[in-house]
Amino acid sequence: MQSNHRRVLSTVRLGDISKLAFRLAGAPYLTATDFRPEISTEDGERLSGLARRARGGGPAPILVLGVMPRSGTNAVRDAIALHRDVYADPGRLYEFPLLHAADAAAVFMDQFHSYFPRNAEVTHRHDALAMLAGAWLRELQLEAGDKRILLKSPHVQNLFLAPYIFPDAKIVLCLRDGRDVVDSSLKTFSRVSLARKTFTQLATEWKLAAEAIVGATQANAMQDMVTLARFEDLQDAPQQTVAAVLSGVGLDVEAYDMEAFANLPVRGSSRSTATDDTRWQPQAKSADFKPVNRWHAWSDKRKARFDKIAGTALEQAGYARHG
Repeated sequence: MQSNHRRVLSTVRLGDISKLAFRLAGAPYLTATDFRPEISTEDGERLSGLARRARGGGPAPILVLGVMPRSGTNAVRDAIALHRDVYADPGRLYEFPLLHAADAAAVFMDQFHSYFPRNAEVTHRHDALAMLAGAWLRELQLEAGDKRILLKSPHVQNLFLAPYIFPDAKIVLCLRDGRDVVDSSLKTFSRVSLARKTFTQLATEWKLAAEAIVGATQANAMQDMVTLARFEDLQDAPQQTVAAVLSGVGLDVEAYDMEAFANLPVRGSSRSTATDDTRWQPQAKSADFKPVNRWHAWSDKRKARFDKIAGTALEQAGYARHG
């Protein structure tokens, strides 16, 4: 719990006091800009160049990003990691929230500019992030050799920076019905943690994140780099879904061990009786494991509340608003 407190309080050091205040008050604190920062064509080209030069080439990395925590990033990561040409979690980086931390990198550049304002004429506030991303991936690739490195994060904040920060990457976007995401989140995370989000905050975050994912699948700059993986499809048609994901990121489906995939354990189930880090250890899948449509047990009032916040986004993402 102390680490969660430190993470929340670190926002103060970044000067974003108003956002922290809204979060602690239980009110929505994210906006569309948190997911879709505006980057001009000129800046995008420069950032891509910086990232590519810092990286220096190599196999295309694979990034798994979730609409938000509890959306299936662990399941998708574990499935892809079985491929013989993949090297998962290089550097023991079990989470790689670089995009999520992009605002902190921008604050660093703002401070850099403050010491000599004319530097802002020749550098962008995301330049350091682009160079960091490229150099970091280069170092991780050294560990992986000829294999494709696989990294994940359960967030899509700053998703629209991805084409410029990770210009050669293949990105798997994990999408899950927002009602099940909210249900799982409320059951998983501690009620006494400062980092725990309210129902309204979770529903609003899912709405904004889902809209960003849908936008990314349609954006010209991102269509060739993103593959959509629906949590529900992974449950209902697992082999077909994982084959589509592998193909989308450029991996040979014929070289994949489908039998090993069928026997993958579960990690992080909200119905697990384990606590803290133990919850995230592999556990055998029970016969009645079905983490889909659990929101059907909600009261009509709670269903209506979610629909008011994120009903339109549900439809845009391909989910029925009522069920």
